Amino acid sequence: MPRRVLQYNIHASAQFRKHEVSWEANSEDASIRQWVSAIRREDAIQIIPKAQYTAWINYIREAEIEVHGTRIFMDTLVRHVPRPVVTTAETAVGCTRSCYRHLDECADEIRLILLNPGARDEPISCSLAYKSLHDRSISYEALSHCWGDPRLRKDISLNLSEADEWSEFALSITSDLYSAMKSLRPRAGRPRALWIDAICINQANLDERSSQVARMREIYCKSNRVIVWLGNGNEVTKSSIITVRAISERYERLSQAHEIKGSELASLHDPLMTKDLGVDEFVDEWPLFESPWFRRTWVIQEVFNAKDVLVYCGEDTLTWPMLLRANRCIRLSNLKMNSSYKALLPPIYQDIFTSRVSASTAGGSLTELGILEILVKGLDLDATDPRDKIFAMLQFGKETGTLDLLPTDLIPNYRKPAPEVFSDFTRWWIMQHQSLRILSAIQALEGRSWLNNFWDKAWIAAGYPTWSWSYRGHSNWAVGILGLSAESLYRAGADTKPDVELMMTSRRSPFLPLTGIRIDVISAVTAYPYFRPPANHEGLRRAYVSIFDPLNLTGKWTYQLGSKNDQCYMTNNNPQLISGHFAAHSDYSSNTGAIECHNNCFFRTREKGLMGLCPFSAQPGDLLVILYGGPVPYVLREQQFSTNSGGQDLGSRYEFVGECYLEGYMYGLGIEEQEKKRLPREIFVLV
Repeated sequence: MPRRVLQYNIHASAQFRKHEVSWEANSEDASIRQWVSAIRREDAIQIIPKAQYTAWINYIREAEIEVHGTRIFMDTLVRHVPRPVVTTAETAVGCTRSCYRHLDECADEIRLILLNPGARDEPISCSLAYKSLHDRSISYEALSHCWGDPRLRKDISLNLSEADEWSEFALSITSDLYSAMKSLRPRAGRPRALWIDAICINQANLDERSSQVARMREIYCKSNRVIVWLGNGNEVTKSSIITVRAISERYERLSQAHEIKGSELASLHDPLMTKDLGVDEFVDEWPLFESPWFRRTWVIQEVFNAKDVLVYCGEDTLTWPMLLRANRCIRLSNLKMNSSYKALLPPIYQDIFTSRVSASTAGGSLTELGILEILVKGLDLDATDPRDKIFAMLQFGKETGTLDLLPTDLIPNYRKPAPEVFSDFTRWWIMQHQSLRILSAIQALEGRSWLNNFWDKAWIAAGYPTWSWSYRGHSNWAVGILGLSAESLYRAGADTKPDVELMMTSRRSPFLPLTGIRIDVISAVTAYPYFRPPANHEGLRRAYVSIFDPLNLTGKWTYQLGSKNDQCYMTNNNPQLISGHFAAHSDYSSNTGAIECHNNCFFRTREKGLMGLCPFSAQPGDLLVILYGGPVPYVLREQQFSTNSGGQDLGSRYEFVGECYLEGYMYGLGIEEQEKKRLPREIFVLV
């Protein structure tokens, strides 16, 4: 069901107020009548408090839903199903046997759905077919869709043939998939052969699921066409599709006639670049890219590997190049990204398709991007299963694109718990690249970023080690992270490398032992005095500008980076340009020289009196270290000492807090001091 706004709260008021909103089936508003009348028994109704802007906070004391209705007894509400009823699971309640037989792994076998013809209002019926991907005569289309709310389901009739006998199953699928199949089935003639992941993979069989996921690239490559289903659509989406088609037609016509000049861009992309079209109006009237399909992790792979892509929104269709061109058009309009982020595709689309390797061989790398860069860019996407945030992206990494050669720790395996999948990947990446850059990438995760965007402490998913890559975050938070870029000039660890043999000793544990040296301990953390920076510490100032974007030139801490400013703020740090921001927080800025909406990040150390920058979750008493293979120093938090049953000291354990900037130690000084003084290396066991 489409979401509806219940109530707008009164802005900037700390006083609680009671709002009561009633929607009735006999309302004068036709849209409300339709919405209420569509509610059925066992539907889930939710109230979701949401701030209007990212930086705002809603305080909700309580929320309550009451549903009043009249019970109607009708024979048609009770449906007797004499045949076995199954879901996509191996078996279900009331089912005496599975509707699936095992796939022949040696023959690279897959299942296909043969969707039978039918009139618009007829029930959906189909059958299963088993085909080998090696069969040159295989012909099918692959469906790319959102699974939708798993609680909203409908049944289709699935016919199976065994030993010349037919049996019929009622297969339960999501309502979104039901709508897609209903729209795509032929009205007459022969059945339509489709590959649909939700049906063609036995989702309850974890081994089959892992095996089929590893073949997804080949499945989509060998399909005749990939069909993208965005939903049933409405009059607004229909209007948007007409606009996209018009832009595409004008673009093709003009680009063939002559080279397009800048002055022609506005008319070429009308109405998306019309100057008098307000930003709010633009967002409200451009719903196409708001479809949850564009933020689903698996769809990147599905459309990237396709020979041909046809996008359906109800009965209307578009080609994939048309959508990419519309996205480019929106970026050319120079709208403020913090207010129009929903009108754009996630940045990973542009990055993936522009980094495509033109002469890739079968099974080889498809892009020029490293897998870590891919995963960071993929943080903006959604996945029902967190493990898919890695499994779906492996084929795009230049070092993981050859899926047949993946190490055991990286092969998709749904029997492994999600924390183990992510920690195995993190450990593999460190050993593969002989670098700790991935530890800096953690600063792009929710609750782990440099800027405090959580309530009071770092958020780490339950069961995940503090040093592990994870699945929740935003790609634009990665811009300006100190040690993430492969081209970073920082080399705090000089030419050292992680001790791979030491890491292998904890391969099957949640611990990560790393070698390095301790530098000092944080004694105090205060606000960085941006307007009165310490003299002769330009490197420290540049690092602050890179991390926090104090002029807000990019909207780094909102959902979407600006279209043209993703790098310029790192060198444009003139505090005069922030006079308005200074005035807004004049009392705080006058007293501290700092920006009030940035958390405390400026630290000094206990013994050496050093200064630097740290993430919001760092605190006095935390340890500053240089780890072998790390481009930057890191902040660790010591835990209690551990001993085994014999009383032997096993050393300290440390929480990984994050990367940091430590003045004077960003270019190898710590390693030089260690060599000159012949200091022993330490082992820091991260938990």
